[in-house]
Amino acid sequence: MKRNIKLQTVSAWSIALTSIVAVLCLAISCSATRKFHALLTATDQYILCEDAARQLQSGSDYLTEQVRLFTTTGQLAYMDRYFEEAETNRSRERAVEALEGPFGDTCAFRDLQAALDRSRKLMDTEYYAMRLVLEATDVSQARWPEKVKEVELSGIDGYLPAAAKQEKAQQMVSDGAYQAARTEISNRVTACITDLSSATKQQQGQALDSFRYLYRSLEAGVIFLLAATMLICLLLRRLVVRPLQAYNQCIARGEIFPMTGAAELQHLAVTYNQVFQENQETQLLIRHQAEHDPLTDLLNRGAFERVLHLYETGARTFAIIIIDVDVFKTVNDTFGHPTGDAILKKVACLLTTTFRSVDYICRIGGDEFAVVMVEMTSDLQYTISEKLDAINQTLSQPDDGLPVVSLSAGVAFSDRQDPGPSIFKDADTALYHQKKHGRHGCSFY
Repeated sequence: MKRNIKLQTVSAWSIALTSIVAVLCLAISCSATRKFHALLTATDQYILCEDAARQLQSGSDYLTEQVRLFTTTGQLAYMDRYFEEAETNRSRERAVEALEGPFGDTCAFRDLQAALDRSRKLMDTEYYAMRLVLEATDVSQARWPEKVKEVELSGIDGYLPAAAKQEKAQQMVSDGAYQAARTEISNRVTACITDLSSATKQQQGQALDSFRYLYRSLEAGVIFLLAATMLICLLLRRLVVRPLQAYNQCIARGEIFPMTGAAELQHLAVTYNQVFQENQETQLLIRHQAEHDPLTDLLNRGAFERVLHLYETGARTFAIIIIDVDVFKTVNDTFGHPTGDAILKKVACLLTTTFRSVDYICRIGGDEFAVVMVEMTSDLQYTISEKLDAINQTLSQPDDGLPVVSLSAGVAFSDRQDPGPSIFKDADTALYHQKKHGRHGCSFY
């Protein structure tokens, strides 16, 4: 195969071949579509009916679960969930309503309706059990649902002690009679699904008999199309896919493109290689300058804001530390700006060596620094205190001729209690508190 084959030539032949095969298959597929629609309709009906049956079963199981939890724990939340499902969500009733329109005269619908009726009848037992628990726990009647208020306890049950009432309520929703009713509901749902499966298989069989002949007719066209497609794929793999894979690997490794593939891709490789060689060093320099502070070589404020936004919108825990050099303006005024710049560089160096390599150390203002510590939780705040104390200890005993300075810091964690409008403002609030109460240390929000 020659290296100068053009994609335009391959594309023209592919279009012509595909058009011929498409015309031949179109006539067959139009007829096959009509037959297939019958098969698809039968399958969709089965799915609809099965979903409805399972929805009813799920709704009934959910009511049982909530009433059992309520009779066991006495927590009103379970009763509220019970009535939310029974009166608001109404998943059982909606399941039957969804089936009634297209399948109202089928055995499947009648089985599902019987399951719903039995489930509703079982609710009388559940209301009675909830009434026993409510009276046993002395819950105000204003909190009772209307259905429970309508329940009248039998004479002997009304005089039972609280513990006995709750015990009887638990027994009512777990004894043999209750479980037998649950089994009857499940059997009705199973019968519904069985009826649906039998009817669907019959409809599918009829549709498949008609569809089989058309399918065989399509086989010849598909085999021919497959052979043609294989040939085109081989050409495309040789001319396009392999070169593009090589280009992707070169991009990942930061290398120039090899001269391979179709003529158009070879021309692309020539152009890319020229641009790559001309701009590689310039792009690296521009990117570094855009993200780093020129004095300290730390990340600048723009990079800090992007990192902070990334972690604020993510799921990982982190902490943000805002740091000020105490009375830095006085140092500048007294010793001059060169000395002030030297102090800033020293602080940047100490921050970089003290904190972890995975943390983000930034200079976000004149004498203001910030650290984004990843994978940090509020129970580890002592580690931050130790790091900042170590830095302040070093700054208090300079051996490089620079004046003594100290750092004040405010810290906020992503898992903090009572968070403010933003973690940055919370850390700034903590910093203000530290500066107001003596500087030289850190405060936590």
